[in-house]
Amino acid sequence: MGYLEILKKWNFWEKEISIGIRREKYLKSILSFMERKEVIVLKGVRRSGKSTIVKQLMAELIKSGVDKKQLLYLNLEDYGFADALNIKLFDDILKEYKEYSKNKKKIYFFIDEVQKIESWEKWIRTKYDLEENIKFVISGSSASLLSKELSTLLTGRNISFLIMPLSFNEFVFFKKTENLDEYMKYGGFPEVVLEQSEEKKLILLQQYFEDIIHKDIIDRYSIRNAKQILDLARYLVSTSGCKVSINKLSKIFGIAKDTLASYISYMLNAYLLFEVPYFSYSAKIRHEVSKLPKFYAVDNGIINVADIKYSENTGRMFENTVFMKLVEKHNDICYWGELKSEVDFIFDKTAVNVTSTDDIPQREYQGLEDFKKKHGDFSFLIISKSLKKDNVTPILEFLKKY
Repeated sequence: MGYLEILKKWNFWEKEISIGIRREKYLKSILSFMERKEVIVLKGVRRSGKSTIVKQLMAELIKSGVDKKQLLYLNLEDYGFADALNIKLFDDILKEYKEYSKNKKKIYFFIDEVQKIESWEKWIRTKYDLEENIKFVISGSSASLLSKELSTLLTGRNISFLIMPLSFNEFVFFKKTENLDEYMKYGGFPEVVLEQSEEKKLILLQQYFEDIIHKDIIDRYSIRNAKQILDLARYLVSTSGCKVSINKLSKIFGIAKDTLASYISYMLNAYLLFEVPYFSYSAKIRHEVSKLPKFYAVDNGIINVADIKYSENTGRMFENTVFMKLVEKHNDICYWGELKSEVDFIFDKTAVNVTSTDDIPQREYQGLEDFKKKHGDFSFLIISKSLKKDNVTPILEFLKKY
């Protein structure tokens, strides 16, 4: 079967393609690696905008003088490929593309939903090692892009970018308004942000949550008890920012500890959750059983729909919003606590507590002071609702300027 007509639908060769609202911070970073050899990997939670960013990259390349015929975009979710999802498809596509384009220069080959083809890593590595004049940009289900094959077959051959739902600054750019309440309640998934109806926002978020669980976890790992893992995911997302004990969860859900640990790792791989470990310079202390990790949800809107008994928990939403801001710039985020003292976030010689009020409880100061007694070289910050004074910053200012 010829695939050219399918390819023409998705490529810029003979028509303009809608590229949505630009996500400048990602475009700038990714484009700086476009002339290097490494495979560019876009990963992140489902519906965070990876496919749109791929189209924007293509548009930027054209703007910079790359011929449209040098670009090849393959969307493996197109139904036209449904009966041909094997490695041979890549070779067939390349052959047809070359015959059509007559392109003798570098090929920029963008593959969306790459995980649809088994052993795709081997095919790309072969092309890479043969030094063919092809620049690969791949995106797809996060779980597949964290697979063992990717880390072993493409080690040193790939540069990965984590694509997140919209940051608050991106939200403002999309909406032309600084509506923090809306951002905290419905989060930053691009389609949700652009939807005007609150009812439809919630329907979209519910669908996203279920798709992540079913497509990226249940289907991928062939989990038989779907209800069990769905209930666990709802619980972990709706208690975002709480310490998590595998022992306690095992009793609550009646799931063996090893199975439960696997389920949580699947949720981390799908970027539904992020893990925040206990802070210590000692690896031994960090991994003590008593130093339980915390988990944060990828998006506030997901918290909203995951909690069936949803009640307005402003404190949790504040804390999760601050965490998502920190993830933009910091890889190593921890928390700390001893007795009644606690610090929400520790990163880059900074200790932060978050409160959703301007009447700041003494415990927020106390936790930071107790931490500082042990680690004097840290600066500290309290993020408040709207109060601004020494070492206290309103959340809106933190999200916009930090």
